[in-house]
Amino acid sequence: MKIGVISDTHDHLDNARKAVQIFNEEKVAYTFHAGDIISPFVAPLVFKELKSKLYIVFGNNDGELLFLTKKFGEIGAEIKGNQFSIELEGKKIALFHTLEPEILDAVIQSNKFAVIIYGHSHNAEIKKINNTIVINPGEACGYLTGKATCGIVDLDKMEAKIIHLK
Repeated sequence: MKIGVISDTHDHLDNARKAVQIFNEEKVAYTFHAGDIISPFVAPLVFKELKSKLYIVFGNNDGELLFLTKKFGEIGAEIKGNQFSIELEGKKIALFHTLEPEILDAVIQSNKFAVIIYGHSHNAEIKKINNTIVINPGEACGYLTGKATCGIVDLDKMEAKIIHLK
């Protein structure tokens, strides 16, 4: 099973659409958004085209929390607050926007999660620590680094990749 991972879209509609198209083409079963969507209008304009179940956590720049929750709920997505975990095919997945480095490290070292997804830094990275994939899909918006990215994790192979959107 493949999962899509995205973060820091910051209302960049074109790049968010590209990510949705990639996730649909790759037939991801679930998509995880690690926060900083920004505006509720992104739900009906972009993410309603997503063919997978969408889970979202809030980022530090998401201000209109009630309306974000409402608009994404209307398309079947679930916003889970600031952090979220789920078990899929016997593998626990953690999703959040940001944690202090020592707390992130403790979560990684706990060995309780097969996949840890986070955002906030806008820097794409994949690390495999023990049996845990740690992935920051970078920034879908491409505003800060000039690199618009998202990611896909294959839970069967326990492999992850970063995908460039432009």
